[in-house]
Formats: sequence, structure tokens, C-alpha cells
Amino acid sequence: MIQEQRILRYSISSWRQLIYAKSNNSSKLSISVSDFLQDRRLSGTRIQLIHKDFGVLFACVVDVQGDIITEIQEDIITELTPDQILSELRKYGYYIEYRAETKLKSKQLEYLFSIKNLGFDKISILYVHSYNHGIKDIRWYVVAFKVKDNSDWINNWYSPSHTEFMEAISNGSAINISKISFTEKFRWDWLMGAVMSVDDILEANS
Repeated sequence: MIQEQRILRYSISSWRQLIYAKSNNSSKLSISVSDFLQDRRLSGTRIQLIHKDFGVLFACVVDVQGDIITEIQEDIITELTPDQILSELRKYGYYIEYRAETKLKSKQLEYLFSIKNLGFDKISILYVHSYNHGIKDIRWYVVAFKVKDNSDWINNWYSPSHTEFMEAISNGSAINISKISFTEKFRWDWLMGAVMSVDDILEANS
């Protein structure tokens, strides 16, 4: 935990560390984190923002799976992103940076080796936009790509159109790994706000 004078700021590597964070806006605010385990109906980690007078003001479940969960579409990540969770907490005076530990399990590393051998050199969480009756729709995917063919994607603020995204998938310069990530429960939250080199990830986990 990193705490500075006057304004309380925190750096965490696990959602469970949120319970130690304090709001800059009110001493009546607190965060609880609970794990749901060993129940096929629901497993995951619940985050709740609680006010002593008003009750639960925000709640979400991350890494969720179970019989009561409906899969909307396998190749789309439907959970709130770490950025979205932290943005919601920030409204209530929590200044938190989240950087998950990057020590990956062997199966995920093996998968990264396989996409490296296919020529994909970068990986990121990509926000893809489209328009439906004039309304902008943004969906996010975990994507590995070849930077020489998708040079704009190296900027973590860049949001390609759905057409551009599908063209890159079709011509083989990008691969949507959201589906296998969903199936295998690969964690990519440590990618938040970053475009990372596959080689650098593998080296950090060697």
C-alpha cells in the first residue's frame, strides 16, 4: 500500500487489498471484498462500496462464473474492467491504482508462446467502437496483434472501429483471444491501460 500526505492514494496488486483503502470524502465509507468459493452456482470475488447511512452504493463481482451466470457472447468480455471499477470508486473519494501481479500460470504462458510463434508481438485490452442508430457502442476484447500491420493500436488510447477490428482479424494480423480467455479463465487485468510486448511478458515470467 502507498499512502501520501493529505490526499490518500493507494496502489494495490489484488482486489482483496481494497479493504484497507480509505475514502478522501467520508469516514463513513468503506469497501468490503468477499470470495464465493466451492459452489457451482456462483464463484468469484464481490466488491462492495458501503456507506454507514445509505448502505451499498456500488457492487460488482469479478472473475465470475457459475450456473446462475448467462454467457452473452463468448468472444466478448462482459465484466466491468478494472478502469471502470476504479472510476466508480473514485467518485466516492478513493484514489487507487491497480496493477495485478503478472506471474502467470504455466498454461497461460504456453498460450503466449504459441501466439508469439504465430508472429503476434503485442497484446492489449482493445476497446472497439461501432454505431447503432447513431448511438456509439464500445465493447472490449483481449487481443494479440502484429504491430507492423496495426501501428495505431500501439497507442493505448486508440479505439478502432468494428470494421477495422474485423479486417485485422480476417487478414491474420490480429487474434481475438477473449473466447479462450473466458474458457480457460486466463487473467488479463494486469494489462489495464497498457499495450505490452509478448516477449516482455514471457521474460518477466521466466
